[in-house]
Amino acid sequence: MAMVLIQTTEAQESYVGTFRRQLEKIILDKHEDTMSKMGAILATGIIDAGGRNVTIALQSRTKHDRITAVIGMAVFSQYWYWYPLIYFLSLSFTPTAFIGLNHDLNMPKFTFLSNAKPSLFGYPPATAPPVAASAIKLPTAVLSTSARAKARAKKEYDSKHPPEKSMLEEASQSQANGSLKTSKPSKEEGKETDAMQVDFPAEKKSEVEQPSGEELHNPARVVPAQEKYIKFREGSRYVPIKAAPSGFVMLKDLEPSEPEVLVSSDAPASLAPGSSSGTNAGQPNIAGEEEPQPPQPFEYSA
Repeated sequence: MAMVLIQTTEAQESYVGTFRRQLEKIILDKHEDTMSKMGAILATGIIDAGGRNVTIALQSRTKHDRITAVIGMAVFSQYWYWYPLIYFLSLSFTPTAFIGLNHDLNMPKFTFLSNAKPSLFGYPPATAPPVAASAIKLPTAVLSTSARAKARAKKEYDSKHPPEKSMLEEASQSQANGSLKTSKPSKEEGKETDAMQVDFPAEKKSEVEQPSGEELHNPARVVPAQEKYIKFREGSRYVPIKAAPSGFVMLKDLEPSEPEVLVSSDAPASLAPGSSSGTNAGQPNIAGEEEPQPPQPFEYSA
């Protein structure tokens, strides 16, 4: 089922959300059978394979068989006899992206349109981390015998030591009684306050309407079901030589005299186009360590 629902959103198929919740429930259930948990874990890995950026494809875009993918799927189907065969499934995955390239095989900044709602082919919402439930402190249990003994002791003490009110206490008591009488609200005031406390029904929040399409930037994630919604802008500087909605697409520059703006790359300087050397000997790497010097030329003899 995960192979069928790979890269399918809940907006396309409502069962996707139910299926994902079912997998999560099986994985988190401590009393679930081990084999069921293994199947749920495998299904979760397949439906979210490659960060949800790949799909299973046994044929190329030109409808030719991908022999490596076919062999990988065939070997994966025998994983029950030897679990390490599970990893062969990755041979049948293929990226789902649009990558536009110019004549130098660089990625220029280029935009195109997807005439579909963003939620239709977008990433599923991220899983929220579990919230740690704080322990509730329960009240201390008091035995009935202890309560009766304390009440009996208090009663005996009060009978032997009757309370005596002083003049100051009597004055404060009378003053308190007077203030209570003056602060007592009238019936009319009570009616007014009751009339003010009216619960109005909460206004329904208007749902934010999604746009009917979105602008994608080169390179972009384009799933197979989204390909029929891909449109290229008219009057754009770059046009595809072959109108392909995904994959590696060669772009034709209609304004070659203008300077090009390329997409920034994270490749190291030694691998960037135009670098004079393929090594970084003596230069610090990402970890701040110097790269070792290459070995001296030598002749190998068997």
